[in-house]
Amino acid sequence: MAGTNLKRIEIDPVIEKLEDGTYERQLDLFQAQIDEAAAVLRRTHAAMKAENTLRS
Repeated sequence: MAGTNLKRIEIDPVIEKLEDGTYERQLDLFQAQIDEAAAVLRRTHAAMKAENTLRS
């Protein structure tokens, strides 16, 4: 029964998520959201700029 005295090694959940790529996937999703929002802002800015152009 020598094996019963061994302590169970607990894996830190942060390390586990780093190893399985959870944080990388979340970062990729966040970057996609940022890119989409930036595109919307660029289109909105262009539309506002065109709307404020003087026409004779």
